[in-house]
Amino acid sequence: MNKTKKYKLKLDYTAEELKELKELRVHYFSPMNAVQDILNVGTGNGPFENLWSKYSAMNVEDEFDCMADINNAVMGTAKIPNKLYIVHDTNTNSVIYHDDINNKLDWGPLTFYRPVTRTKEEWLEINPAYEPMLERVED
Repeated sequence: MNKTKKYKLKLDYTAEELKELKELRVHYFSPMNAVQDILNVGTGNGPFENLWSKYSAMNVEDEFDCMADINNAVMGTAKIPNKLYIVHDTNTNSVIYHDDINNKLDWGPLTFYRPVTRTKEEWLEINPAYEPMLERVED
C-alpha cells in the first residue's frame, strides 16, 4: 500500500487563510497556477484574498515557505490543522463533556470529566454564547 506523505505547514495561518488553502486543491491541479492566481488577486478581487494579503505582507525570507505550503495544499500533501477548542467555564471550572449514558453533551467539573473537543465553528453553531468560554487545545 502506497501512503502519500503529508507535510506540516511551514507558516502560521489564520482560520480564513487555512480555509483558502483547503480550497486550492478544489480549484487547481498545478501549484504554479495557484501561486500565479494568488499573486494576481489584489485586495477585494478574488476568492483567495486572505492568502494574497498574507503573501504581500510577508518578508522575502518567508516566500519560499509560503510557496511550499501552497504546493502541498494543491497536491493534497499538506497537513492542514483543524484548531480544536473546549468549552471551559473558568468561574465554575466546568467543561462540556459527553454523557455516554444519556448520549448527550453536559457540563461537569474539569477535574472529573474529559472535555469534548471541536472546532471553533462547530461550537459556535451549537451555541454562539460559548465563544467567550472557548479555550484552544494544543495539537
